[in-house]
Amino acid sequence: MGFVNAHFVAYTTDLGTTAVQGAYALATVGIAGLAGGLGFGYFADKFGRRPLLALAYSFRAAGYAVLLMATTLPMAIVGIVIIGTSWTSVISLTGTVTSDEFGLRRLGTIYGTMFVVMPFGASSSVWLAGKIYDTNGNYDLAMWISLGMGAIAAAAIAMPSTGISKRLWPQTAQAE
Repeated sequence: MGFVNAHFVAYTTDLGTTAVQGAYALATVGIAGLAGGLGFGYFADKFGRRPLLALAYSFRAAGYAVLLMATTLPMAIVGIVIIGTSWTSVISLTGTVTSDEFGLRRLGTIYGTMFVVMPFGASSSVWLAGKIYDTNGNYDLAMWISLGMGAIAAAAIAMPSTGISKRLWPQTAQAE
């Protein structure tokens, strides 16, 4: 997501738009995020949290695939809307999947640790995307990496729970 925050406007200027048009296009992320957060939350209640979190990460991968194919601003907007749909939904779904897997007793520590680590990934991805652009003259490799990371996240979440948390902390399973 760091790529979107820091490089999307520059990416759209490479497509021949103005920075203002790129910024307006980036604003669609917020609208899509609202719809995605509500939609993914609703369907997570119906079909389960884990499958919907995997789907949200799949949306991110698909959005980057669309961005890779984009040659015009409207196509880039389609890609960014797909990515934006998963933007806020993964935050709440990650918390609920974490609580399902590890229980509420350790949720604060685990969730807090995840949100200490995530900014390092986000900030390093911003730097890496810039370095890739400076080296290659385009963002293609950065988007391929983002697409791959979305696919890996979707696959990892889609795997059935191993119950490792219950084996590591058996008292947590009994306490809840």
